[in-house]
Amino acid sequence: MEKDRGKESDSSGIRGLSIALAVIVILAVLVFATISIALPAAHSHTDGSSGYGNSNGGYGMMSGNGGVNSIYTINNTSFNRINSVPSDVLINSTTNTVNVTSGIVTLPIEAAPTWYPRPGDFWLSYGLVNPNISIKQGTTINFIFINMDNITHMPAITTIGPPYSYMFMGSSTMDTGMMGGQSNTNGDLYAVGPMLSGTSSQNQNVGYVATNLSVTFNNPGSYWYVCLVPGHAQMGMYGEISVHD
Repeated sequence: MEKDRGKESDSSGIRGLSIALAVIVILAVLVFATISIALPAAHSHTDGSSGYGNSNGGYGMMSGNGGVNSIYTINNTSFNRINSVPSDVLINSTTNTVNVTSGIVTLPIEAAPTWYPRPGDFWLSYGLVNPNISIKQGTTINFIFINMDNITHMPAITTIGPPYSYMFMGSSTMDTGMMGGQSNTNGDLYAVGPMLSGTSSQNQNVGYVATNLSVTFNNPGSYWYVCLVPGHAQMGMYGEISVHD
C-alpha cells in the first residue's frame, strides 16, 4: 500500500509540473504577441516634420513594400531600374550635389557598395559619394536605403551634423532606435530605419536588403542622412540635406 501511495504521489507531482510548464509557455506566447502588437503604435513623430509613421506613408510604406520597419530585397535588375536618374533630379558631379526640382521625389541611397573603388563606410547616390541633397522647403523625399555592403548598416535622418562620435548621439540613440522608427526625447532624429544586414554575394541575382524612409522637410535648414551603427558616421558615413525656401 505504501508503495502504491508513493507511485500515485510521484505521478501527481509529474502531472503538476507538466501543467505548470504548459501555463508558463502559454503566458510567454501571450506576452510576446501583446508586445508585437503594441510596437507599431509607438512609432510616431509630431514635431511638424512629418517624418516616419505619417500620412505621407512613413518609412516602409512606399511602392507596395508597406509595413512598419519593412525590410525587403532588391536584385540587380530592380536596382538598375530605380537607380536611373529621373527628370526632376539634377546631378552635379563637380559640386557633389543632387538637386531636386519637384515637391516629391524618390531617391535611392546605397550603403558602401563593395564594388565601388573606395574603402570604408559611406553612402552612394547616383554615383556620388555622400552627396549634398538640395531641396525646397516642403519637399517629400522617399528614400530607398539599400545595403550593398557585406556588413550591417542602419539609416537615419537627423538634425545633428558632424563631427560624430563613435556612439552616434550617445548610447541612448541605439537603445531607442535599434528596432527602427523610434525618436529620442529632443526630436533630433527625424526618421530611423531598421538594421539592414549585409551580403557577401556578388552574382547578378543577389537580393540586397533595403528599406524605405519617407520624410517631408517642412522647415529650411540642414539635415543629415547617417548610419547609426557605432563608428560608421564617425568614419564618414553621412551626407547633408540642404532645405531652402
